[in-house]
Formats: sequence, C-alpha cells, structure tokens
Amino acid sequence: MSLRLRTVLITGAALAALWLLAAAWMVAGAQVRLEQTLDQRLAMSARMVSGLLQRSMLPSVSIPEGGPDAAVRVGTAEGIACQVRSMRGEVLAQTDGAPAAVFGADRSGYALLEHDGQRWRTFTLRDGDYQITTADRVDERQALLRQMRSATGVPFLIASIGGLLALWTGIARGLAPLGALRRVLKERGENDTRPITLERTPPELQPVLGAMNDLLARLAGALASQRAFTDAAAHELRTPLTAVDTHLQVLRLTTDKAGREASLQQAEEAVRRLSRTLDQMMLLARAEAAVADGDTAASVGAVVEEVIRRLPSTDQHRVRLVSHADAPSLVPRSMLESAVRNLVDNALRYSPPGSPVVVTLQCDTSAAQFTIDIADRGPGLAEEQLAQAGRRFWRGDHRPGRENGSGLGISIVRAIAEHFGGGFSLAPREGGGLIARLQIPVASESR
Repeated sequence: MSLRLRTVLITGAALAALWLLAAAWMVAGAQVRLEQTLDQRLAMSARMVSGLLQRSMLPSVSIPEGGPDAAVRVGTAEGIACQVRSMRGEVLAQTDGAPAAVFGADRSGYALLEHDGQRWRTFTLRDGDYQITTADRVDERQALLRQMRSATGVPFLIASIGGLLALWTGIARGLAPLGALRRVLKERGENDTRPITLERTPPELQPVLGAMNDLLARLAGALASQRAFTDAAAHELRTPLTAVDTHLQVLRLTTDKAGREASLQQAEEAVRRLSRTLDQMMLLARAEAAVADGDTAASVGAVVEEVIRRLPSTDQHRVRLVSHADAPSLVPRSMLESAVRNLVDNALRYSPPGSPVVVTLQCDTSAAQFTIDIADRGPGLAEEQLAQAGRRFWRGDHRPGRENGSGLGISIVRAIAEHFGGGFSLAPREGGGLIARLQIPVASESR
C-alpha cells in the first residue's frame, strides 16, 4: 500500500468518524428542536384562536343546531387539525379531514393519540367557556424530519467525497519531493556517493536528506577504505606467493640437497606468513561484523589469563600479570581474546629476548570502563610512527627478522575497541619501550 493511499485512508477514516459523530449530534439536536418548535406551533395556534374569541372577533358565536355536522368547518392542509368546542361538549368549529377521536383529550396540555393506525400530536387549551384543540399528524412530522435529514445529508456526502478528493490531491502534491528524491536515487549509479540535492526541499524532508547525505559520506569513506584495504591486501598476499613460487622454481632447478632443503624451508616460511596474513584478515573482517549470540566475556581477568596460558612455554614466564580489578565485558570473549593476543604477541616479538612484558588490569567504576595496559621494553615508536600506527598493513619495524608480521594486529585491536565504544592508544614507556592501552566498556551487571 502506498504512503499516499495509507495516509488518505487513515485521515479519511478519522475525519469520517468525526463528521458522522458531528452529523448524528446535529441531527439529534435538530430533531429535538423541531419537535419543540412544532409543539410550540400547536400551542401558539390554540392561544391565537383563544385570543380571537376573547376579543369577540366571533361575538355572535352560538351553538349550532343540528350537532357537529352543523359546526363551522374550515379547509386546511393535510395532517393539521383544529377544533373549538364549548365546555358543554358542543363543537363550534373544526377543520376538515381530521377524525373526531383526535379531539377527545380530556385534559389540558399535550397528548399523543392514535386513530386508525395514525398517530396525532395534540394540544388542548381550556379558556373560559371554550376548549381549543390543535393537532399535528406524527407521520407528517417524521416526513418533515426526513426532508431535513436529506437536506443536510446530501451536502454532507458531497463535502465528504470532495474532502477526500482534495486530501488525495493535496497529499500527492505534498509528497512530490519524495517522488523527486526517488527519481534521483533511481538514477544514481552504484558507485556515486555524491551528496543528494533537491530544489525547494521542505523542512520536514531536510533531516532525512541530511541523514542520507551523512550515510553517503560514510559509505564513500568505507568504499575508499575498502579499496585501499584491497590494494594493500593484494600487495601483501603477492609477496609471499611470489616467494613461494620463486623457491619452488629454485627447488626444481637445484640438484644440491642442501640447496633444496633451504629452498623448501624458505617456501614453507612464506606459506606460514601467507597463512598468518589470511588469518589476520579474516579476524579483522569478523571484528567489523555483527556479534554472534552467546559470545560473552563474564570475566576480563579470566580472558587475559587464558591468553597467557596458551602462549608457548618459552614466552609464558616473560608475561607478568598485575590485576587490580575484574569485571564482565561488553566486548565478546572471542574478540577480546583476539585483541589481547595481538597486543601480547607484538610486545613479545619486539621486546629483547628475556625482557618481561607487564599486563595490568584496572577498572574505573565511575566511567564503567576497563583498562588493559600491556607494557614492553622494545624499541618503541617515534612520534611520527605513533601517528601511523593502526594503518592496515603498516609495520613500524622493517629490520631483518621483523617482517613476519602482517601489519594488521593494531588495526584489529583498534577496530574491536571502536566497534564496542572503547578506545585504543599507544604511548612511549618511561625507561624505553611502549605501552599499549586497550579500554573496553564494562557490562551493565557490574555498574
């Protein structure tokens, strides 16, 4: 269902309900007022005749001889009747067309009588020697009421239909900017991330347009980052693949056993490097994707201890854990393990042999934030290198023996921290080395 049709149906139904209620209230009120007006007319007619008698406009009124058939008769419209009789019961004057039973009220005031299936509304006035009765046929009153309803209902129906048509046209004109936006988006190419501009953009559509342009700007940045990542990944993967191919060719051409063993060993090392790079790329993709259900970290300390426990035995004794607090983490356990493992591996790789790596755990309850500091005694990074740290496939140390890294470890840690509202930073360590600080939000249960 289109937005215009839905709006017209909802608005039309609401207006129709209000109009029907208003019409019902108006007709009910008009019916009551019409009944009162007609009753007042009966009473006024009777009083007018009484006034005429009192003013002796009929001074020679006498009881006619010959009974009711000799009474004065007056022609009138159908459904209206009037009778004048003496207090002794003689009919002095009456209108034609009304049965005598209608004038048989035995008390003054209004009455409702029925004769031969017809109902009459009567009013009887006793004044001196005369009794005056006026009457209306009820079906004539109802016919008048139906005419009044028809007179008010037809314009109401016309106004309702015209209002819906006007509403349909008005909404169509009001939604014209949305149609223009749809045409602009339909004509856009898949790689066109320029801001969207419309002529005479209404104020209600400006926030939507601004949000879409912000989304396009973020999308443009993401596409540019993706292209850069793809280019860098292609370069990084080409290097070990070229090395494997080269060493395999050397292995095919070399007959010396020692040379063949060396080429085979170097080819295996290139394959391991390629495997590590692919693993890191997959880990980075998972860090930027949605989180799987059930992957929770109930204890940051337990996660860090597990990472240390999985290190080779030669490296376990070099890592010293200093824990000042523990808390559950909003970061999933698998991602938290990946982040801590990357930081610990970097610290061990770049530290001198035998030098310790200190892992410190702290929790700021007021800020609901957990801090993991990993300090090493490696060569550290210069100020300009700290600014470059975190770029994908960037390595801060290109000395021989340091080229085994994929250049994605810091990028993975930063992506995980930013994805969950945390933070990551690198800073020089006093006395030499580097401090990697990972800040992650604490789960609500510990707040």
